[in-house]
Amino acid sequence: MKRYLGLFSMVITMVFFGGQALKAKSDLTPYQSIVLASAINYCSMEYGLITEKQAYRYIVAWVQDDHDLEPYQIYNLMQKKGFGKDTDDFIDKVGGCQKIASTVKESLARKPTGFSSLTSGKKDYEYFYKVGY
Repeated sequence: MKRYLGLFSMVITMVFFGGQALKAKSDLTPYQSIVLASAINYCSMEYGLITEKQAYRYIVAWVQDDHDLEPYQIYNLMQKKGFGKDTDDFIDKVGGCQKIASTVKESLARKPTGFSSLTSGKKDYEYFYKVGY
């Protein structure tokens, strides 16, 4: 009986909390995630915080982790008509590139260095895209 009770509670926990974890993984659509990341990448490159190569690697890793998209799918979404305008609108909505770069700088300042960076579970792109937008 105890075995069944334990199994039942494990299944209930997985159903309720497992679904919550998936739901909380990303509240954004894949397109919204790409617009957000592109705006942050653009502003970060304007202020010398990231290179174009890093920006590409970070956006691909983030969208793959959050939405299971492949690079060609990311490219297709970036080709959507109005993508540039949506990115510009997002930059304006949050206060401009200077504000975005400032927020990213603050996030990067919290990034561990030295030996503590080896044990950090945070991925590099999280210091750019998980900044509260």
